Amino acid sequence: MDDKECDDMILKAAGWLSKAMKQLSCSAPIAVTSTACKKLKNDDLAVLMSEAFHLVRFQNEKLKQLKTTLSATKNKLIESQQSVISLQEQVIDCKDKQLLAVQTTVKSTVEDSVKEQFKSYSDAVQENVMVCKPDSDSLPVGKLKDVVREVAHEEDRLRSVIIFGVPEREPANLAKRVEEVFNEMMVRPSIREISIVGKQSAGTSSRPIKVKLSSPSIVKAVLGQAKLLRNSDKLKSVFVKPDLSIEERTKRRQLVQDLKQRRISEPDKRHYIRGGAVHSEDIKSKK
Repeated sequence: MDDKECDDMILKAAGWLSKAMKQLSCSAPIAVTSTACKKLKNDDLAVLMSEAFHLVRFQNEKLKQLKTTLSATKNKLIESQQSVISLQEQVIDCKDKQLLAVQTTVKSTVEDSVKEQFKSYSDAVQENVMVCKPDSDSLPVGKLKDVVREVAHEEDRLRSVIIFGVPEREPANLAKRVEEVFNEMMVRPSIREISIVGKQSAGTSSRPIKVKLSSPSIVKAVLGQAKLLRNSDKLKSVFVKPDLSIEERTKRRQLVQDLKQRRISEPDKRHYIRGGAVHSEDIKSKK
């Protein structure tokens, strides 16, 4: 049903109401009662009833059409949302493949360069008829492996978040527990891997859960929703944080210690961590 049909239906209903109120001598719709209707002659009442019947029938048919159209629109909307999600996953997978291809190319190029330099070094030694014990420290192959390992670890870290405060239950169902946390945050990211950090020991009720996602941008989006957990009744003690490096964890630990000291030394002020530093400000008195 288009706008013109809606307008026609509204005009017909308004015209009938105006006509009925005029014949009943009623100045407002609230005055139209059964007592007022008894004043009409049988012929006038029959005309109004006939018109009312067809008007209601017409409106009922249009409402059925609207229901069908609304259902079809909802289905199309769901299909469109699924298509958007599918396209987003394809874009992410494509970026992952491109990144992997670049990493493979860089690694292969560096290894070929190292091999070529080592070959040139060996040729130079043979030409000068020199026999010497190669210095293992001078060969970059081992360092290359370390660099590649560090790059892979850094990439893995940037794609991960750490969930703290989730109680461990038996049997351990990590996927379900992580899903509960993300549902409370109103996010549904594509999860690549879930693992528990650290070994279980006596007195430990929960261990951090590491969740590897599809890309750093998805990690940023998830962290942006982590604040919703503060208002959760069942998960208010759960925190979602980025996967920090050793240096970042050390710096964060020091910031927390500084924050505690600041709160003790200046209890009349509000202290907080922002931008990698501890800030303090006066507490405004409430009037």
